Amino acid sequence: MRQLRFPSKPKKAQRLRSKIIFPVIVYILGFGFIGNVFMQLYLLRMILDRAERLDRVYLEAAGIRLDRNISDLFSLGVICANDPVILRAISRRRETAREAVKESLVVQDRLNAFLTANPVHLHIDKLILFNDQGIFAQSSLSRQGGDTSESLAVRSLPMVEKLRKSGLPWTSGFGRSIIPWNRRDSLAFLFRARSSGGDAYVYVEAGLDLIYSGFREFQALPGIFAQTAEGETIPRNGTLLTRPPEGELGYIPPGNGFPRRFSSGGRKYRVDQLPLENSLVVLYNRADITDLAVNDRQVLYIIVGALVFSFLAAVTLAIVLSIFITRPIRLLVKRIHKISRENDFSQDMKIEKPRNELGLIGWAVNRMSGSIERYLFNMEKQHRIQKRAELALLQTQINPHFLYNTLESIHWMAKLQKNFSVADTIRHLVNLLRNIAGKTAEAGNSGKITLERELGILEDYTTVMTLRFMGGFEVVNKIPDSLRGCLVPKLILQPLVENAIIHGIAPSGAFGTITLDAREEGGFLCITVEDTGVGMNGEKLLTIKTARRNRESPSLNNIGISNVNERLKLLYGGNCGLFFESRPGKFTRVLVKIPVER
Repeated sequence: MRQLRFPSKPKKAQRLRSKIIFPVIVYILGFGFIGNVFMQLYLLRMILDRAERLDRVYLEAAGIRLDRNISDLFSLGVICANDPVILRAISRRRETAREAVKESLVVQDRLNAFLTANPVHLHIDKLILFNDQGIFAQSSLSRQGGDTSESLAVRSLPMVEKLRKSGLPWTSGFGRSIIPWNRRDSLAFLFRARSSGGDAYVYVEAGLDLIYSGFREFQALPGIFAQTAEGETIPRNGTLLTRPPEGELGYIPPGNGFPRRFSSGGRKYRVDQLPLENSLVVLYNRADITDLAVNDRQVLYIIVGALVFSFLAAVTLAIVLSIFITRPIRLLVKRIHKISRENDFSQDMKIEKPRNELGLIGWAVNRMSGSIERYLFNMEKQHRIQKRAELALLQTQINPHFLYNTLESIHWMAKLQKNFSVADTIRHLVNLLRNIAGKTAEAGNSGKITLERELGILEDYTTVMTLRFMGGFEVVNKIPDSLRGCLVPKLILQPLVENAIIHGIAPSGAFGTITLDAREEGGFLCITVEDTGVGMNGEKLLTIKTARRNRESPSLNNIGISNVNERLKLLYGGNCGLFFESRPGKFTRVLVKIPVER
């Protein structure tokens, strides 16, 4: 045996106390400083989040108000396009120009009535009804006056052609007003009014001041603004749609998601977005957060004070820790030296006294010493048992070749006498004895063979047992060919089939069937052996599972069910082994569960 060489002891070991004091001071100072800075950033973040949530509440309230204004404008067009009086007027056939004027006045009165009742009538510039047959009427109470000369302007709008081609009931958009002297952009809705006389159209135009009309009460949001779905900013003065340059109100910084932050002119801003239900307008709020990001001088004083306190606490704690740690460590080092140098595996209770992790280490060292001592004792005991077993084997072993040669002679004698059934049985018996007594080349030192080879051994055994029991059972093999190359421990199926024959089928006095099947499940090879015998109750099943074979047993190889189960658990762990299921008078099923090996 090669002698182990241990590293020599360092000539000059550094003091552990100095290695404890300095890192503790550095760590406590570092964590103290980082903790204070983190707390400051956390408080600032809380303030920013609170301000952001408050601005969001105001923005949503403003969005509700804006949605209501646009909904009121939309409702006006819907009412006018579906009013029965207006639909009858435009559907009625007129014989003279006087009748046409009279019908137009009726329509105009209805338009005036609907416009007056609408909550946003003060912001509506035009309310017009027209069709392709020459009917043209507009409300005389709208904010911007006009005459029938605007008939051509409204009929030439692109949205009119869009509504005719699409077949939709309405459309909307932002654009230049149809009023010649009005140089402002506007928000317009165009509705289809279906009648028996043909389609007519209701045109509703409102100034851009409608967008901001309800925002006077939201003084907490000075940076609120609106944009169209195309990204053009709606100005507060209600004139023309614009695309403001960087830094001005209405500018949206590039990026993904909202809120977005950007800097301009030495100030810091946050932009939040609120899409509205009508999808025509998107509401934004730009908040100046520069003042919220300013550091307070008092925070600096707190950080300096915390650093001084952390330094004093670190020095005191480091000295105390060094005293409580180094002494138990010296005892541990001394004990480990005795184990490694002197092979002293006795237990020292002093190293377990500290009520901390060092005490647990001492407990672990004592437990390791005991484990090593027990391991050495067991190894010595196992060595003695192995020697005795080898001696007993040498004393009792007979020459297997004598037995094989004798059975081969009987095999050929049976063939010469044309007793082929006896010859075939003897051949299977010879194969079975060779597999049980010897170590196959396939198994090697691992004791494992392929499932195909194990089934071959089982076939030899069942052939012999069929002769013994006068053909009172059959074996049905359903194991797939894809699994027959898997490695299994040698002789794990024979004891199970033997148990099925002797304890299952033989007591029933009837012909029985033993079914073999296998499957791969979750990385495990699951082999089942099921018989149609008498079954077993819980008490008998427990006896079979725990009983060990002895030399007086009628078994072929003295391998019991419990031996197979323990062998599998030793090889593969507690999750593997044998699992039983039985119903008295019906069946017994044994599951062999082992890892898949190929």
